Amino acid sequence: MRVAVTYKVEKLPIAYRLVVLSFIKEALRRGDEAYFNELYGSRSRKMKPFSYSVYLRNFSVEREEIRLSEMTITISSPDMTYMLHLFNGLQEMQTYQAGEHEWIRKTMKWLPEASICEDKVFFKTLSPVLVEDKDGNPVHPGDQNYERELSYFASLRIQSLAKREPYRELRIVPGNLKRRVIKESNSTFRESQAGAYLTFTAYQGMYQCTGHPEDLQLLYQGGLGKRVSQGFGLLDYAGEGGQP
Repeated sequence: MRVAVTYKVEKLPIAYRLVVLSFIKEALRRGDEAYFNELYGSRSRKMKPFSYSVYLRNFSVEREEIRLSEMTITISSPDMTYMLHLFNGLQEMQTYQAGEHEWIRKTMKWLPEASICEDKVFFKTLSPVLVEDKDGNPVHPGDQNYERELSYFASLRIQSLAKREPYRELRIVPGNLKRRVIKESNSTFRESQAGAYLTFTAYQGMYQCTGHPEDLQLLYQGGLGKRVSQGFGLLDYAGEGGQP
């Protein structure tokens, strides 16, 4: 399931992904507080069952801020319970106060989804795919272990979403990709590194994925790579078969 909500927004910080995540969490809390507490309780470390992307319209960057006319947030998950609670909360949020700035909702709608029936498909990224090694260092498409690490994260995602191993081995081949360096921040990092940002090196473009159709459907709905519930790895279906 996939929903898109558009808000009139005049300003965002450069590190806006966690601002958007706070908005999504608030919508879920309003939709069902008990469900929210189960998912985000202090002892809960499980992967979250959604991914999201952000589209900024008519934007320009001015120092530490982004000026824009509106923002569309697309949220996707294979978990119907999560999406229904989220949608119910979003319906209440005609406006949202993000710091000093108010967001005003313009539209909200369910989006059509593809049904994957083949074992080889193309996905294009709606938000960049992040791959890191066990030490938190970025892994790049030209690196020898990139495909192995990416397939590892894909398997973890399927295990988290479906509570099982992938039905068959996954192979994910990068196509034409562009590098993106993402700036982010949080309260803990700001306290220790005043004025600095966390940076993540991720990639946007096309991937060819081979595996069982049900596993590919889960990746399409739930995201690919690392930090998929923090604004990375949302995919769009781009066709079946062919060459990367």
